[in-house]
Amino acid sequence: MARSTTATAARKALVKQAEQQAGSRVRTKSRQDKPTLAVRISYHTNERLTPANEKTGLGVSGIVEAALVDYLDFLGIPADAEPPRNPDGSRPKRERTDKKRTRRTKEEIDEVSIGPRITRQTDNRLTIACLDTGTGPQDILETALKAWLRKQGIPLYPQTPGA
Repeated sequence: MARSTTATAARKALVKQAEQQAGSRVRTKSRQDKPTLAVRISYHTNERLTPANEKTGLGVSGIVEAALVDYLDFLGIPADAEPPRNPDGSRPKRERTDKKRTRRTKEEIDEVSIGPRITRQTDNRLTIACLDTGTGPQDILETALKAWLRKQGIPLYPQTPGA
């Protein structure tokens, strides 16, 4: 069945209008506004993120941000802290967490990769915490998430229906 000429003309006009709007759209945020924190968390902590998201509605990035802010406040790291700079002006490298992954069968549980976006301020505080404690961001995030989830009343294991 052939398209009518008016429908084709209307479609072309809409496509042209969308292209013009896309070209004039200015991006307000740059990628550097919120760095990505690429870490691996335990399977059980990851399972607790779903009920936490349902309860708070913050999403993974919001939950990670809230957990890190609470934990970094507990460690006494000031909110406006800047990590020390290397002589060339670059940021120091954070300690890396030792890789705990081993070869396992598919049925066994492994750690889960997440990549939440955090604010630059929290990233700076996390770098200072890594330097102060001598641990990596993965360990700090795991501890922060466990403490925050406990504080929010998220159970360790999901309750079975009817129990």
